[in-house]
Amino acid sequence: MAAHEARYRYRLRVNPAEAEALKGVFDSCRFVWNQALGRWSDLWRYEGIRLHLAGADKELTDWRSRFEWLAAQPSVPEQQVLRDLFASVSAFFDKQNPAGRPNFKKKRAGYATARWTKNGFKVGGTGHGSTGDRLCVATATGRIPLRVVWSRLLPSTPTSVTIYRDKGGRWWASFVVRVEVSEAPAVARGLSTGLDVGLTTFATVEDPEHDIENPRFARRAAKTLARSQRNTARKQKGSKNRAKAKQRQARVAATVTAQRADFHHKEARRLVATYDRIGVEDLRIKNLSKKGKGRHKVGLNRSIADAGWGQFRRSLQWQAEKAGKEVVVLPARDTTQKCSSCGEKANPRIELSDRVFRCRTCGLVLGRDRNAARNLNPDRIGTPVGGSEPAGVAAPVGDDGSKPKVPAETMAA
Repeated sequence: MAAHEARYRYRLRVNPAEAEALKGVFDSCRFVWNQALGRWSDLWRYEGIRLHLAGADKELTDWRSRFEWLAAQPSVPEQQVLRDLFASVSAFFDKQNPAGRPNFKKKRAGYATARWTKNGFKVGGTGHGSTGDRLCVATATGRIPLRVVWSRLLPSTPTSVTIYRDKGGRWWASFVVRVEVSEAPAVARGLSTGLDVGLTTFATVEDPEHDIENPRFARRAAKTLARSQRNTARKQKGSKNRAKAKQRQARVAATVTAQRADFHHKEARRLVATYDRIGVEDLRIKNLSKKGKGRHKVGLNRSIADAGWGQFRRSLQWQAEKAGKEVVVLPARDTTQKCSSCGEKANPRIELSDRVFRCRTCGLVLGRDRNAARNLNPDRIGTPVGGSEPAGVAAPVGDDGSKPKVPAETMAA
């Protein structure tokens, strides 16, 4: 058994008094972030001095001695803010994979967060999220017990908790826990497959029975979101009614996000329960969804974002890790252009509008995505060309380019 860190998230039921106490913690965290970022920026720009975490900790001690309201708030979340800031600074200077420059936090951003470590919080009762257990966190008014909607038990005693309010006005608690993961497969089935993601069919595997249809959650909610946006636009800027309308609009988007994440985890679990090894493409999704001219490109980018391929891959890898299965990331080059039976490349090259793969060499006729899924099977890589099993329904393709009628069962889903 191997231990891995994971996050378990739960809804919070927060009354107005508790919300006011938490707001004070959020304000102090935002103040510390902005002060430390400004100090780091000035020293680096004007004096060429690089402020480190140890120096920022000393600055925090000085700020707490000068500002009584800041000293009244718990120090643990403020210290965690400094750690988050300098982790962002380190990522900014990373030459291999540089991140964006840290930005100042705005008061009206609509998103507030604070993190407590072991010294700043406690889960009452059993400590693992049984019914009636409260989450007690340190604030300026003392430790306040928060009501948690325990949708599942915590697998172990949490090491930290992050409390935040999203743009929809909902409160959440995110616990960091240790999860025991088995190194051996839970149920070894001896099956492997490749997985090709798409838009018409969300995920295509070798067995058509296990294909995943694309639910298109954002497209379903498009009319509701548009109605909410029009309602927000009619409200006077800066008014309380506009703030409420923006919250309702954010909840529509949050619902779509939650539906998509739930869909990804459930389908990933289903695939992991069926296959021991799954091959996936190493897609550069940002390159696929680059801005381009024309309404067609805008619609394509919106559909790619709605599918959430990157999030699904992360969910698949996590579910496979928990079950002792394996997800193999393979190069995406020529997975669509290569014949899964003889290995020859398509000539002429297959375009995006071509939904059926036809091989001039061996006569294979197979759905485009199904052919790509076979090429992504990690157990097929390196096997002799033209294996013992046929790759699909073969049909001759004439030298003059004439194309036979494709059998219905071979069409891409």
